[in-house]
Amino acid sequence: MKMDVTYHPTQDRLRLCLRTEQQRTDWWLTRRLALRLLQALLSRLQQVPLPTLNQPWLPSPGTREIAQEHAMSLEFDALVVDDPGRAPPGQTGLLVETASLTVSPTETRLELVAGKNNARLNLTRMESHALAEALALMARKGEWLTGLELPAWLGQVKPTL
Repeated sequence: MKMDVTYHPTQDRLRLCLRTEQQRTDWWLTRRLALRLLQALLSRLQQVPLPTLNQPWLPSPGTREIAQEHAMSLEFDALVVDDPGRAPPGQTGLLVETASLTVSPTETRLELVAGKNNARLNLTRMESHALAEALALMARKGEWLTGLELPAWLGQVKPTL
């Protein structure tokens, strides 16, 4: 599955586009929901450590550096500018009403609900960092970050073309 986040100024919303070879679904995130999701994701990623791998050359869990984890995640799962364009004729996006998030040492489970529609996503830690980066970049593009304090290491990556 491909996941793209784009800011749409006419809607003043973020569009989370989920695509497979056969299907595409656009999920619209309001400013309030997108910023809450970003803050919750960041909080949980910082609180939940990576799994312990008892190897002497690896840093101990107590010395974990979230900024380094984030940077390394984006090295391997870099953001790519890939706007999926307009939805196919007759297909409108779904306005997300609620989003729930569960973060474990190895994955993030994100559930989006819009009326009777829902999506359950299982994201790796790398994909979780990529989603946080994309949300921060698009929130910055929409000028939504006024008065909001994000970590200095977030939203600084320039997507590749």
